[in-house]
Order: sequence, then structure tokens, then C-alpha cells
Amino acid sequence: MTSYLRVFPILLVPLALPLTSPRGKGETVELDEAEVFIEFNSTDMDFGIHFFWDGEAWNKMKVESPDGKTVLSVKASRNLAQQGLTEGFFESDEPPTSVLSMEEFFRRFPEGEYEFEGKTLEGDELEGEAEFTHVLPAPPTNLWPTQGSTLNAQAPLILTFDAVTQDLNGNPLEPELYEVVLETENEILRVFSIVLEGDEESPSVTVPPEFLDPGTEYKLEVIVEGESGNRTISETVFNTL
Repeated sequence: MTSYLRVFPILLVPLALPLTSPRGKGETVELDEAEVFIEFNSTDMDFGIHFFWDGEAWNKMKVESPDGKTVLSVKASRNLAQQGLTEGFFESDEPPTSVLSMEEFFRRFPEGEYEFEGKTLEGDELEGEAEFTHVLPAPPTNLWPTQGSTLNAQAPLILTFDAVTQDLNGNPLEPELYEVVLETENEILRVFSIVLEGDEESPSVTVPPEFLDPGTEYKLEVIVEGESGNRTISETVFNTL
């Protein structure tokens, strides 16, 4: 009896390798977000500067102004340095214009590119840039309800205000968005907030009836945000029966 040896072909399949190699120590990592912006309250006539960033976990961060000077420096210590931080948000004091004029504020914080420089937990450089401008939206006007008005809590309430079309200097400006905030504080703080597109020609917001209580003071805050991220606020306070 004749025997046969059957030979089966062997396929050599290459192992799948990662498309990218692990990041080496000392590389530069970009922040996901970096912002520097002004918040101007046109009702209280005060303003301040804000810094915000978000990205990979870090334990050191500094922000430099356009002239290369460090204006903010943050360093985590001990167990927090090991855990790391992913976000940073800092809001300056907001002196009234009677104490610090807007011109003085602008000289203190010049326009231009602000550099964010930090260290990740792995020791890599963490960087970002934010373009800072002095262009501020004009304040929202003709807020309804008006300051000091008294309304029936049982009646429907529609918050309204005029669309903003200019900056503080009267130049054309199209807002990025409006944020409308209605709040009251009796035993606890209650807040109703909604964001509207900046191209609304006749901005309005309908308040849910369950939010209104009789005999209560409410504050309406309308925030308009420009393309630069700078924000201008107008406020009114009213009461319900």
C-alpha cells in the first residue's frame, strides 16, 4: 500500500503594529482649549479678566502676556501634583470703573497673543495660545421685565431684550451667543439658564411656569458673548405678586 504525505501551505501573517509609537518624554503637547477674555458688567460698571484652559493632566502651568511677562503661575504640590489637574479657571477681581478705568485696565492687560506653558505628569511640555482683544460687545438693552417692576407669578413670563449689533465703540458686531439667566434665592439658590444663538433678531425666552413663585425677587441677567470670547452683561431685578 502506497502512503502519501500531504503538505499544507503555511501562511505567514505579519503582526499588526500600532500606527504611532508611544510618545517620548520631552515632547510638546497642545492644550485642547486656551482662553483669555474680559467680562464687563454694564449694570454694576465693573470688569475683570478671565483665564481658562483644558487638556492633558498637568501639575505646572503659567500664562505669559504678549510682552513675555508671566501674569499667572500655578503649581500643584504633593499628592495633587501626583494626581494632576486637567482644567484651570481663574477670574480676577472686578473693580468698578470709578476705581480702575477701562483705559487703565487695557494698559494693564494689552491685546495680543497670551502663551500657556505647562508640564504634564510625564514631564512633557504642555502649550497653548489665546488671542486676547479689547473688543467688547455693547450691552444688551431694553430688558424685560424692567428694573423694579412687579409681575403676576401666575401669568406667562417671556423674557426679552434687544439684539446686540455693535461693540462698545459703535462698530458692527455679530454676537456668538446670548446666555439668559434668571435666578432667585430664598432658602436655596434657584437658577434657570438658557443659551441663544447670536444671530437672533428678536431674542426671547419663555420661563417655565413652575419656576415662578409669588412674593419673590428675581434677577435677570443677559450675557452677550462676542467672537473674541469677551462678554458684556446687563441685569434687572423684579418682583412677583
